[in-house]
Amino acid sequence: MTVLAKTAILLGVAIILLNAPCILSPKTIRECIKRFPRSKPAGWFLTAVDLVWSVWLLHNIDFGRFEQFKPLLYWLTPVVFFLIIFLMDELLAPRALGGLFLLVPAPLLTVARWHRSEMRLVIVVLAYALVIAGMILVLSPYQFRKANALWIEDDKLCKTVGAVGVVLGAFVVLLGTTAF
Repeated sequence: MTVLAKTAILLGVAIILLNAPCILSPKTIRECIKRFPRSKPAGWFLTAVDLVWSVWLLHNIDFGRFEQFKPLLYWLTPVVFFLIIFLMDELLAPRALGGLFLLVPAPLLTVARWHRSEMRLVIVVLAYALVIAGMILVLSPYQFRKANALWIEDDKLCKTVGAVGVVLGAFVVLLGTTAF
């Protein structure tokens, strides 16, 4: 099994797990999505994940003549975290989700880059869709509420969107098990 196959299966399972609650408990999910933009715990958690991932990436980059400044990353990360959560707390959860959407595509594109199958382009398109969604959420976090207002109006629409997401996730898992 190739690295792209494992990555596609993991991505597909994640898509399924994120969308299955929309089918199983649409009312609860609708309420959670309505509260998400102002949720401090979600914003803090996603910000911490984004910062740890970013620092890990920076730690693995060659800084050249500035290599001696790498130990400062360990001291600056908590400072930056507290500055973010106290100075930029307005709609922090969608911004941090957008940051995560900007970080996730890098490993997806890395494993899909040199694979021979043309179906790798499905993963590439999903990665770039995440990049676009991430840019929108980081720059305009209020768009989270506007975009989700369309499908969280009633249970039937919520279940339909969840079903489409589960089918997409199953398709990505199928690609991971057969095409890659």
